[in-house]
Amino acid sequence: VCGSPVERTGEEAVLRCMGGLVCAAQQKAAIRHFASRRAMDIEGLGDKLVDQLVDEGLVDNVAALYRLQREQLLGLERMGEKSADNLLQALERSKHTSLARFIFALGIREVGEATALSLARHFGSWKALAQAPEEQLLQVSDVGPVVADHLVQFFDSPSSMAVVEQLRAAGVSWPDLAVSAADLPLSGQTWVVTGKLEAFSRDEAKARLQALGAKVAGSVSAKTTCVVAGPGAGSKLARATELGVEVLDETTFLARLAGLEGSS
Repeated sequence: VCGSPVERTGEEAVLRCMGGLVCAAQQKAAIRHFASRRAMDIEGLGDKLVDQLVDEGLVDNVAALYRLQREQLLGLERMGEKSADNLLQALERSKHTSLARFIFALGIREVGEATALSLARHFGSWKALAQAPEEQLLQVSDVGPVVADHLVQFFDSPSSMAVVEQLRAAGVSWPDLAVSAADLPLSGQTWVVTGKLEAFSRDEAKARLQALGAKVAGSVSAKTTCVVAGPGAGSKLARATELGVEVLDETTFLARLAGLEGSS
């Protein structure tokens, strides 16, 4: 559809388009992901509005969101002045983000929130990440050969990198990270994750905590700082209670994470 090359990865039975941010067939999904709460968090940009914007030809990639004009929005069906103004304000707010959120928002294959955080922490800046050879990418804790390959393909794609440049030109920005492990908010702390989590897997919770500097242990001891306990926590929760270790349920843990990641 978009004219980009396709490839079959590993043992996958299907051919995948490598068009990334510029594939017409994937536009709506890419924009929805980009605008989602854990990515750029563009409030008010729901599925139906994304459909309208793409179908009307107003948006053909994520960077085009930041070129939308009030008059264009008011021309859409069921779009009032207040809704148009709210969306423009949300777009403006979203320009001030973090490197980790930006990486995640790009929708690079296999790069979830935890991996995006690890990449941001490891490289500190977009320039350093985009210029990193595969062997450097593989030094990141949760980046294996498959993820590294997807990253290299993204950075080698002139069309995808052009969209990134358009986003930067539109004012999307974040502070570069120049922190040592000792400066991370959970540095020196030991956390334990137990039970079932609904928002993401225990492995992802572990990766996000590690990206914030925490050590994640498999058992609870007197040295444990905090225990995240989902349903079925069992003996680890009992041990934490016995030792007087702080225990967070998933809702409280998510709120704590959001605050830590937003401030770091």
